[in-house]
Amino acid sequence: MHLNKPSTSLFLLLLVASLAACSPDAAKQKEAEETVYNVPVETTLIENRTITNTYRTTAILEAKAESKVTNKVTGMIDKILVEEGMSVSKGDILAEIDSENYLLELERTTIDLDSAVAEFNRSKPVNGKQLIAAKDFEKLEFLVKTRTNQQKVASIQVRDSKVRAPISGVVAARMVKEGNMTAMAGSDMFTIVDLDTLQGVVYLPESEINNVHIDQQAYLEFPSTLQAISATVDLISPVIDTESGTFKVTLKVNNDDHQLKPGMFAKVSLILDVHDNAQLVPQKALLVTDTETSLFVVRDNVAKKITVVTGFEQDGFVEILTQLNAEEPIVTVGQQGLKVDSNVKILGQETADTSSEEGTPNTEQISRDAEVTSATQN
Repeated sequence: MHLNKPSTSLFLLLLVASLAACSPDAAKQKEAEETVYNVPVETTLIENRTITNTYRTTAILEAKAESKVTNKVTGMIDKILVEEGMSVSKGDILAEIDSENYLLELERTTIDLDSAVAEFNRSKPVNGKQLIAAKDFEKLEFLVKTRTNQQKVASIQVRDSKVRAPISGVVAARMVKEGNMTAMAGSDMFTIVDLDTLQGVVYLPESEINNVHIDQQAYLEFPSTLQAISATVDLISPVIDTESGTFKVTLKVNNDDHQLKPGMFAKVSLILDVHDNAQLVPQKALLVTDTETSLFVVRDNVAKKITVVTGFEQDGFVEILTQLNAEEPIVTVGQQGLKVDSNVKILGQETADTSSEEGTPNTEQISRDAEVTSATQN
């Protein structure tokens, strides 16, 4: 009996296909196709704690009170009584200018005044009788007033020959030397700064004007000394600069120990607002686009995308104003490759589960081990 060739070829093809379908490699391939891929991710839980809205900028410290001390009279500088770095009180003598000429002028004006007063007194009416013409008497009266003013001016010049501190503080600079002539009246001689209270000027954007108030807390960090001290808002300008869109805020810095110096550079952190018990997530967990801000949470090993509204940011954390489930993990790593309803595998959790399974043998395994031990002993 002979087989038909076409029938024989068809039979062989079917046989090969059947054997291929039953091969182990085909079975593994089919199993792999049916296996669901779990995207590996890292997660964290929501933190509930306090967060602050802090505006960060920089400032240069200035002395709140500073005075340029100038001479009011000219002459040879006889003595200089202070040096840079010395503390002085208001009214202390800083330097003395040769006052000999001014003393002589005071003496002369005093003599002229005494002479005018004596003549005026002699010319006063006696028993109601006028001794000189009324016109001449008035001239004597004016002369007394003029000589009195001249004596006062001479007295002031004598007083100003001793240069005094107009404010209390520290001598920051000395621009004169003993034995030199003062160039002219009004020349700079000393600079005095009050180090007890310093100030830092910062400029905030117009959007923050309603978030700043007097006595508000701020912190200053000084890179040069690694110091960090507190400050308070002392003055707030009511005017917005039209060019920069900012307004001026002056911070008051207590410096009783004189450790800080005018001109020091400071990093300023101005606390604008505080939210207690806020929902915080790492900033890296957020997916930000032009239209929305979102994040992924894991619910029953499935990634769920949630659109959120954010609040304050601080130290790498962001406040989430949208209410979230505190028990659902937030995806912090791997969210860029996630799609909605993707199956996920939380890294670290799987390891913990595997370790737990390996460390706890089941009842069947214990029974099998017992049988092997008994057979070995027999």
